[in-house]
Amino acid sequence: MTSDFSGNAFHKFLTLMLVSSISMGMLSRPATAQLETPPSSQKDKAPVSGTASEQPATPQALKVPPGYYSQVDQSLGVLLSIYDAPSDDAAVIVQLPGDTILNSDGEQKQVDDLHWQHVSLGEIEGWVEAQKLKAAIPVPFAGTDLPVLGVCGGTEPSWSIEWNSSVVTYSNITGLLHRVPFQSVKAETDKNATLLQAGNESIDLKMTISEKQCTFTPLDSFVWGEAVATITQPGQKPVTLKGCCRPVSDGYR
Repeated sequence: MTSDFSGNAFHKFLTLMLVSSISMGMLSRPATAQLETPPSSQKDKAPVSGTASEQPATPQALKVPPGYYSQVDQSLGVLLSIYDAPSDDAAVIVQLPGDTILNSDGEQKQVDDLHWQHVSLGEIEGWVEAQKLKAAIPVPFAGTDLPVLGVCGGTEPSWSIEWNSSVVTYSNITGLLHRVPFQSVKAETDKNATLLQAGNESIDLKMTISEKQCTFTPLDSFVWGEAVATITQPGQKPVTLKGCCRPVSDGYR
């Protein structure tokens, strides 16, 4: 009986020593070892860039002379893309034939290695690669700045006068249409304007075109000047018309 008791006591003593040894071992472990992050979580961390150069480049504002521009390459079938932002990744608003004349306020932006130029055509506004544009120079009547081809018109009432070096065509909303011989064109330097005259025995037409921003209702196209026309027909009261002008592409080079 005594031996059984001694054996049980000895067994309990060994068990107690073993438990104490394990507990002391856990307590003696370094704190850094207990808090060590598993290797797999280190792999999940995103690498940190050493520079900010990976951010999109900020466009640099530049300036060129404002005025009229057209595409450098005017080959048949070549189209000019107008983007809604200065980037070839931006959406294309419209594609235009190469001989289209565009207005530009002269604003440019450099993005990376590309220069972009702000242009407009009527209500369309956007950005074009500047290297694809050239200044559009008018072919004028001698002694004037008026292009040899152009058109003016208005909406109250609706009318249109188109000209070349030999014929002037006048039309209105009622269906009236007159093609009359071109008579003369004269610079009015004191007004920064040009006076165009045409007519025959049935109609006399005089139109003053001023080189300034048009304040009348614009045409749905590029607007470059302001026009005041007087139409006189036998037995009728003269009619005064006001409107805006735009170039015809063949009148520019």
